[in-house]
Amino acid sequence: MSTQTVASRTIRWIPIGIVAIVALAGSLMYFAFRSSPSSTVAKAADTALTVPEGQAGKAGELVISQEAMRLAEIQVQPATARLVSERLSVSGVVQVGGDQLVKVTPRVAGKVIKLFAGAGDTVRAGQTLALLESAELGQSQAGYRQAAARVTAASKNLERQRQLAKLGQFGKPQVEEARTKAIEAERDVQLAERNLGEDRTKLAEAQSEQQGLVSKVTQARAEMDVTKARFDRAETLFKEELISKQELERVSADYKKAAADVSVAMAAVAQGVARIEGAKARVDASLRELMLAKRRALIVSQAHQREESVYNGQFSTNRELVEAESALRLVQVEMRGAVDAVRLLGGKPGGHNTIALITPISGKVQERLATLGETIDPEHAAFTVVNLDLVWAQLAVAPGDLAAVRVGQLVELGSEAAPGNSFRGRVLSVGTAADETTRAVSVRTTLGNRGNVLRPGSFVKGTIVTDLRKHRVTVPEGALQEHTGRATVYIATRVRPGAFEIRHVTLGIRDHGWREITAGLAPGEPIAVNGTFYLKSEALKSSLSDGCCAPGG
Repeated sequence: MSTQTVASRTIRWIPIGIVAIVALAGSLMYFAFRSSPSSTVAKAADTALTVPEGQAGKAGELVISQEAMRLAEIQVQPATARLVSERLSVSGVVQVGGDQLVKVTPRVAGKVIKLFAGAGDTVRAGQTLALLESAELGQSQAGYRQAAARVTAASKNLERQRQLAKLGQFGKPQVEEARTKAIEAERDVQLAERNLGEDRTKLAEAQSEQQGLVSKVTQARAEMDVTKARFDRAETLFKEELISKQELERVSADYKKAAADVSVAMAAVAQGVARIEGAKARVDASLRELMLAKRRALIVSQAHQREESVYNGQFSTNRELVEAESALRLVQVEMRGAVDAVRLLGGKPGGHNTIALITPISGKVQERLATLGETIDPEHAAFTVVNLDLVWAQLAVAPGDLAAVRVGQLVELGSEAAPGNSFRGRVLSVGTAADETTRAVSVRTTLGNRGNVLRPGSFVKGTIVTDLRKHRVTVPEGALQEHTGRATVYIATRVRPGAFEIRHVTLGIRDHGWREITAGLAPGEPIAVNGTFYLKSEALKSSLSDGCCAPGG
């Protein structure tokens, strides 16, 4: 073979070799590029793990670069143990608390002459809301002034008799006059006793009549229930065209009449209550009159006995002085009775015939029913004052949860009526009976209501802290992600920087910004608490961990 021929063949194979070398180099670069991780792309473990449903455990591994951790702002902190509370979710409504609502009524009927407060006004305890002019109080004031005048006159007469006694001016005994006064005093006592007996009889009759009225209400309600059942059945039969419209209207009329009878019976009961209160007031007045009569009779009897002793012993005495002393004691007793009568009506002895309507609590005037010139009586409230600084919350608790609720437990509530506010209180009482409709048991708590943002009838919901458990593992809510409906955390491992174990965990209760981990995590284990969504997305791309992180999971 010639040299020229060899050279020619060598030249033909050079391009082929160059192409082969370039192809080999490209293949090596391609496989090298596929095997090296990017600065932000995760590398998964070769083996996927399966965690049974409802259990906690390792589901896979994930590795990201330091650059990716910095860009995703991933932070790692140890899992902590803290005091965890058992909480029971509850809801309910706000009510006025206990004695924080009062009906201001006069002690006696009177005409409104001045008004100092209206609906919505803020008032303080002891503040006068209105002034009433009372004819009955005016009469009592006149009686007090007359009694005071008699006391003054009797005091002056006694002083004069004492001066005469010093001068030796003595009168003769007047036994007959003393006897007459004693008989009159005894008659007054008997009359007072008879009046008291009659008033007590009237009270008993009013109470007995009230029992009959209450029975009528019960009967009327029972009749209404029967007619209501008939009406409901008639409606059903009418819809099925089994009865005529006239028959339906007749049954409807019976039901309406029964409802009206209930209203009439209830109105009669209310009137009966007013009659009983009036009878009680008359009994109290008669009792006071009897006590006053007995005290007068005692004084007269003592004076009579002294006169008899002097007369029988034939002793000379200053009758005028004794009479003056007795007269003074008598009018003093009458004046004390007049003072009591004025104060009982809400007046000040010796003052005007006006009555001040005073609120016993601080708060706001919810309702004013009195108008200028109107005459109001003790049976009708003139003002309604409510204090919302402290309110009750009536919470509904299911019977199955009642065993965990005890008086004194902490309650935390919120309301749409006061967004952004949290109200704390303690369980005040637990009901003894369940609601007939909902079967729930009422639990009452007291809430401080700064700014009066909670109003009666407002809906509230929250929790009752029923138990405390120490040293439970908790994580920030930002540390949790969900894969196919399962709670997942990312545990930083020591294999290499950026390596994480993907672990399913079991969740407990939730509180402000954290969740309890009941299984799958130990205190002190380093977990990602920020940037966990990036870890989840990388896991989804890798389709690792028993399918938990597959796209769409």
